[in-house]
Amino acid sequence: MCQKDLIQPGLPLVLDYTLTMYFQQYWRDKRLAYAEIPLNLTLDNRVADQLWVPDTYFLNDKRSFVHGVTVKNRMIRLHPDGTVLYGLRITTTAACMMDLRRYPLDEQNCTLEIESYGYTTDDIEFYWKGGDRAVTGVTRIKLPQFSIVDYKLVSRNVVFSTGAYPRLSLSFKLKRNIGYFILQTYMPSVLITILSWVSFWINYDASAARVALGITTVLTMTTINTHLRETLPKIPYVKAIDMYLMGCFVFVFLALLEYAFVNYIFFGRGPQMQKKQAEKAQKANNERENFDGPKVNTCGNILLTTLETHNEVGGNDVETHNRSSSSSSSCAVFDSSGVLYRKPSGGREPGRLGPARDDQLKKTRLRRRSSQLRIKMPDLTNVNGIDRWSRIIFPFSFSLFNTIYWLYYVN
Repeated sequence: MCQKDLIQPGLPLVLDYTLTMYFQQYWRDKRLAYAEIPLNLTLDNRVADQLWVPDTYFLNDKRSFVHGVTVKNRMIRLHPDGTVLYGLRITTTAACMMDLRRYPLDEQNCTLEIESYGYTTDDIEFYWKGGDRAVTGVTRIKLPQFSIVDYKLVSRNVVFSTGAYPRLSLSFKLKRNIGYFILQTYMPSVLITILSWVSFWINYDASAARVALGITTVLTMTTINTHLRETLPKIPYVKAIDMYLMGCFVFVFLALLEYAFVNYIFFGRGPQMQKKQAEKAQKANNERENFDGPKVNTCGNILLTTLETHNEVGGNDVETHNRSSSSSSSCAVFDSSGVLYRKPSGGREPGRLGPARDDQLKKTRLRRRSSQLRIKMPDLTNVNGIDRWSRIIFPFSFSLFNTIYWLYYVN
C-alpha cells in the first residue's frame, strides 16, 4: 500500500519531468506486533536497515535520490498491531512520452509508475490507501509553464516472462500555459511581420531603405526561429510553433521579393518591352501618314507637311515649315520666260485655311512628343499599383493565416 504527498514538481521542456514528494508505504508485519504499550512508536531511521521493507522502485525513473539534510529523510513508525509506516522524502526525474506536435498549445499526460522489483503477485500486492484520496497536495501546486487539469490513480498487474507483478500508476494531465510564448515568440513575430509591410509605403526608388528593411526583418525572424529551436529537444516532426514561425518568415520574405518584383518592373525587362512596343506604334503611325500621299491645293501646287528634324546632340527639335501661307490667297505660276510669280486665287477666302492647318500641326507635334515621353519613361502606374495591392493583400492573407492557425490548434 502506498500513499504520496506531492510537494512541487519541476517540469522543464524536455521529455522528462522532476517530482519531489513524500513517499509513504504501509504494510503489516505480525512479527512486530506488541500489546504492552498502547501507543505508536516512532523509531530511528537507522532501524529501517534491520527491518523488512518492500522492494519498490519507479519504473520510468531516470534519476532519484533520498534527501539527506540534516539526516537521511526517512521515517519509521510502528503500530501495536504490527503495521509499519515507512516514509521517504524523494526527488525523482521520470521519463514522460510527450507529444509536441501542438507545442506550445499542447496537453501532456505524464505518469509515475510504481512497481515491485522482485516480489510477484503471489508474494505481495499493491494498492492505493484511501482510494482517490491517496495523493494529496495536487491542487496546491503552482507551475510556471503548466496547469494540472486532472490526475488519476490506477492499480493493475503486469505480466512479464518472470511472472506477474503489481503496479501502481499516477497519471497527470497537464496543460501548457500560453502566456509566456505569446509574449516571447508570437507577439514579436507578428510585429516583425507587420514591420516588413512598411516598405509598401516607401517610394519605389528608395532602394537602400526598402532593401535594408526587408533584410533586417528576414534576419530577425531567422534569429527568433533559431533561438527557439535551441530550447527544444531534437524531434523529427513539425511543431505548431514551427508552423507559425515559418508562416511569418514566408510573409516577411515575400515582402522583400515584392520590392524585387517592383524593381524589375521599373528598371528591368518590362520598360524595354514597353519601349519596343512604343517604337513599333510610332513607326506604324509614320507609315500611315506617308501612305496618305501629298496634298495639292486649288492651284495644283503640292503642300509640304511639317518636316521635323530631331537633334540628337542638342536635344532640340528643329522644325522647318513650308506652310504655303500664300496658297490660300495666291498661286505660283510660271510664265513663258520661266519667271515665277504669284497669282491670287479667287476660289477661297484669304486666311480661312491657315488657322485650321496650324491646329493640325500643333496636334501632330504634341502626339509625337507624348510618344517620345512614353518611350523614355516607364509606366509608373503599374509600379505604384503593385505596392497599393500589396498593402491590401498581405494584411488580409496574414489575418486569414492567423485565423486558421488559432482555430485549428486551440480547438
